[in-house]
Amino acid sequence: MDKLFSVVVLTYNQEKLVEECLESIYKQDYPHIELIVSDDASQDRTVEIVEKWLAKKGNRFINTVLIKSPKNTGISANHTRGVKQTKGEFLKYIGGDDILLPGALKKMANFLEKNKNILIATSFIQPFVSNPQNGKTLLLPPIPEKWAVKVLQKPWQGQFGYMSRHCFLPAPGFFFRRKIFEEIGYFDEEFKRFEDWHTWLKCLLKGHKIHFLPEVTVKWRIHPDSVSTSALYKSDRRFQEENLLVYKKYILPNLDLLTTFEKIHIRARIKFIETLIANNGHISALNKARMAYLLDPIKWVEFPGWLWKKMFDKRGREVKKLFRRE
Repeated sequence: MDKLFSVVVLTYNQEKLVEECLESIYKQDYPHIELIVSDDASQDRTVEIVEKWLAKKGNRFINTVLIKSPKNTGISANHTRGVKQTKGEFLKYIGGDDILLPGALKKMANFLEKNKNILIATSFIQPFVSNPQNGKTLLLPPIPEKWAVKVLQKPWQGQFGYMSRHCFLPAPGFFFRRKIFEEIGYFDEEFKRFEDWHTWLKCLLKGHKIHFLPEVTVKWRIHPDSVSTSALYKSDRRFQEENLLVYKKYILPNLDLLTTFEKIHIRARIKFIETLIANNGHISALNKARMAYLLDPIKWVEFPGWLWKKMFDKRGREVKKLFRRE
């Protein structure tokens, strides 16, 4: 197998974590790797550490590029800069705080080679809580969950219905054929706080089903500085505003693809987000915002499972502990 696999590392203020990410790519057993690092104007030593690492180990790769933005432009714009520099047929982007597991690229390359029609695929990821005080890590249940794996067996229209509710597939597990980004116009740079949800919707609306490789490929680090995690436990008005923008740009114009129950749920979800925004995104307003779901048939069906998960959600408990230590 000689096809080039491009790996894009996205960094911002990750001086303590980025080298571990780079090492995990260096140790892959896939021979033909292109490494792109795109930094979004880090204020710490991230760029310096990457430069030194590339000078020492960059020869392992077919090609290396370090992109240094003069100003912070947001997550989606940083992804676009990095992905546009790639030349490989296969593509993986990864946050500078995450870890690519051994054999991940070879497993996905084999999967894509056997299924030449696939342009976008995801896999299992291993979330873990990183404790900066004692250096210990706690492994959490793999993602996606069983119900989400079943959704991935559906055609793109069915996946769009579930994805219109919320982003249930985290970015770390995703791999691509590079040409899909040319087809969808790369990442929507209006979104500064996240790059994944609107991108999955754009791919689905182009008729590309998300396929699934049942292998664990990435360790997803959960820590206080992570945007996706901190938004769940801290006040983040901008994050909620961008969630609302996803509905306005990519879901409301495509309601004809949804069932009646899904349409009702979308309206309730929008009201939920609008309530959080009205309270400056503060998590103390969650109970008030949840009142929007009282007449939502999907939430009523999901409620027993949601309550059970809330009672036994190991990930939620451990992340809350992590934030309480700040």
